[in-house]
Amino acid sequence: MTQTEVLIIGSGISALTSGLLLAQKGKKVILLEQYVKPGGYMHSFERFGETFDTGAHYVGAMGPGQPFRTLLEYLNVYEDDLFSPLNPEAFDLLSFPSGKIAIPQGYANVISEWCAVFPQDKDAVRKYFAMVERVCVHFPTYNYNDASDNTFPPEALELSLKSVVEGLTSNRRLQAAIYAYCNLHGVFPEDVAFGFHAIVTDSLIRGPYGLEGGGDRLTQKFISEIEKLGGKVLTRHQVAKLEVNGRQVSKVTCANGAEFSADWIISTIHPKATFRLLSDQTMFPPVFKDRIKNIKESVGIFGMYAVCKEKPPTDPATNYYFFRSDDPADMFAGTNPGEAPPVIFMSSPKRKWAPDEKNFPMSLHIAGPYEWFTPWEKERWGRRPAAYKDLKTKISESIWTEVAKHEPDLPAKIAQSQTSSVLTHLHFNGSEEGSSYGLYHSIQNTGARALGPRTKVLNLLLAGQSCLFPGLLGAATSALRTCGHIVGIKPILQELKAMGARAHE
Repeated sequence: MTQTEVLIIGSGISALTSGLLLAQKGKKVILLEQYVKPGGYMHSFERFGETFDTGAHYVGAMGPGQPFRTLLEYLNVYEDDLFSPLNPEAFDLLSFPSGKIAIPQGYANVISEWCAVFPQDKDAVRKYFAMVERVCVHFPTYNYNDASDNTFPPEALELSLKSVVEGLTSNRRLQAAIYAYCNLHGVFPEDVAFGFHAIVTDSLIRGPYGLEGGGDRLTQKFISEIEKLGGKVLTRHQVAKLEVNGRQVSKVTCANGAEFSADWIISTIHPKATFRLLSDQTMFPPVFKDRIKNIKESVGIFGMYAVCKEKPPTDPATNYYFFRSDDPADMFAGTNPGEAPPVIFMSSPKRKWAPDEKNFPMSLHIAGPYEWFTPWEKERWGRRPAAYKDLKTKISESIWTEVAKHEPDLPAKIAQSQTSSVLTHLHFNGSEEGSSYGLYHSIQNTGARALGPRTKVLNLLLAGQSCLFPGLLGAATSALRTCGHIVGIKPILQELKAMGARAHE
């Protein structure tokens, strides 16, 4: 049996952040990954001679001195060539039937832009963005504030995005524009806490960047630093059982027969999957077991990966959101496969076109519920029948039909494409119901009601997007909170705060 101080299950951004941070603090760490390569939703893959990302399409708070960049610099994994700044005049472009709305970088710029688009609602625009900025100050592991008296205003975690926005404006088109980023976390406006929405919005407005060359490059930088400090990342090590004695995990057994013991276990896989691994669950009360069993998952994602052989009419440094409707009551309404999707997210994994560019890749994503694909959930990847492929083709055609309404010249330029479904995510990432966002991050699963790092098993901690909020920033931030239970959070926050301040000097 292999003994270590900290054993980490998974190898996504939260696992890598936990492993590297603890290794820097002198802990002996081992990461266990079930798949043949590490990275989780930072996985990249090759198609048509181009690199595509599984989930790391763009990140926020990446400007000098901003939270995510500061964290990566603190971990010694930030390099300029790993990231590419997005178009500052329109890093995101919201396309509605009634017209387009740009989101430029910087609060002054976005407020100016939106006041021009919504001249009758200038006060509402200013108040909304002021609330976003104000609320974000109160999240200590986002702004690296170690003050103990940092109380949250009611709108941070107790009020929904919808209730706040409807209190600011009755302009349904403005409401729809504000709700657009619900597409990035998979939670409806009436369910998501305003503070959660505010962090996502703030991070992107302040510092929007794309990953240059795919998420695998950032993953490898993490692994290199972990290994320099004596840590290990073991692939093909699927955890099969967590042996519990008393209230401690005494042994971790993998499907390949490998056995480990550790002072601390950090599980970054989904909480449901984690608790299924425990040999003894008697310390958990029935109400908690029922909650874990019945907790709602966020919607799955259907992806399309395409290459144009001639230059498309879009900017690779801009992300595009194509909405079927301007009506906030309808903009995320569910559909059947093959019907017009409510919203399509499109970005390019190659954020600059070279002068001699020959391939122009792009990724498109829509909501693709697990229920659409349950008839084939037992079938093996790569061996699913024609009916499954036919359904994916039907969905693909509906995507291109809708894209053509917003960018008429684009579909005809596509030379090759391939698709993925929630079953693809289930196979490669092991997520519950193939969801890319983890559990449904409603108000009922946020803040004090969230699944925190600690569990009833004294040496078992949780980390990952299901324990905070989704995305690279959310998952990495959850790792800070978790590691704080092992090495203390205040010194980490103080060091991060000082590093961020130096970047502004």
